[in-house]
Amino acid sequence: MISDILILVRKDVLLEFRKRETIYSMGLFTFSSILIFSALLNFIDAPLETKNGISITCLLFIITFSVMLGLTSIFSREIKNNSIYRLLSLSIKPQVIFLSKFVYLFLMTGFIEIFAFILAIIFLKIDFQVNILVYFIFLTIGTLDLTIAGCIVAFLTLYAKSKSLAVPILFFPLVLPSVLIETQVSLNMVLMNDINYMITNLLILFFHGVIILAFVLLVAEELIQD
Repeated sequence: MISDILILVRKDVLLEFRKRETIYSMGLFTFSSILIFSALLNFIDAPLETKNGISITCLLFIITFSVMLGLTSIFSREIKNNSIYRLLSLSIKPQVIFLSKFVYLFLMTGFIEIFAFILAIIFLKIDFQVNILVYFIFLTIGTLDLTIAGCIVAFLTLYAKSKSLAVPILFFPLVLPSVLIETQVSLNMVLMNDINYMITNLLILFFHGVIILAFVLLVAEELIQD
């Protein structure tokens, strides 16, 4: 299974960097949104800590919406060319297809997040009160949870005729708990730096991702057949 996942991920990454459709749309949305919020924050007369809290909250919502942009096209190649049925005919399990898309979306989201946080430090002037290792752990767990939820929505809307309508309806309720927790932990990092509070919320975030991942792996065959 691991070799099959790696092969499918390599195929998706090569096709993405050949056409650059998804990465360009996510990157352009992130760049323009950060510039808009940066211009708005310049007109707000507030303490630096308040501006940091507003900036980190806006940044998380920008990343969430940029992930949603990539969901509508994550299975588009397989559906247009009917290659998903060819993969199944080669005895590749639906769970392998889902996990390969999850890894692919995680890589794309991680690339966009690095780009977004570099822009945020430059334009939004966010100052984190934690060391880089703690923040890296938080960023990794948050990204895993966000991309798991995104892939589940993409899997559920695999055969939907109107994905632009179906994706937001399913995505936001599923991802809302993780976004709220990520916002609280990020505000804690910027303002308070309470390690115990961060660890508790990160564990909740981790188990949320594990539960929904286990659920979709159990029903993957039914979803891909229907």
